[in-house]
Amino acid sequence: MWRAGSMSTEVGLGLALRTVNERVQQAVARRPPDLPAIQPRLVAVSKTKPADMVLEAYSHGQRIFGENYILSSCPDIRWHFIGHLQKQNVNKLMAVPHLAMLETVDSMKLADKVNTSWQKKGCPERLKVMVQINTSGEESE
Repeated sequence: MWRAGSMSTEVGLGLALRTVNERVQQAVARRPPDLPAIQPRLVAVSKTKPADMVLEAYSHGQRIFGENYILSSCPDIRWHFIGHLQKQNVNKLMAVPHLAMLETVDSMKLADKVNTSWQKKGCPERLKVMVQINTSGEESE
């Protein structure tokens, strides 16, 4: 993992991204042939990182970023919103340019609000959503 101060940002971050992508491709090459040939996507989690570090990763080819705070515009980065989304923040999130995926929707009320807000936005593309399912049956989950 790349850490601030371990190398210069230009060399360290670019090297870290290349290394991770190479390891992903090596894992893909070892995948059993009976599994679907779906190309994995690397989602770089940018939370708590300064904007210049996100832009540096972008300059090294990273295009998909995960964030758990509502962000302002950035170049053609495809944003994945990660973490819990509160219903009162749905409209703000739907206004984020290049929102590509919402990870995770954990209730029908939230799903309905997201759907309504996305439709009002009038975007021709569908918003990809990951649904959290309580498989344990525990009330607290």
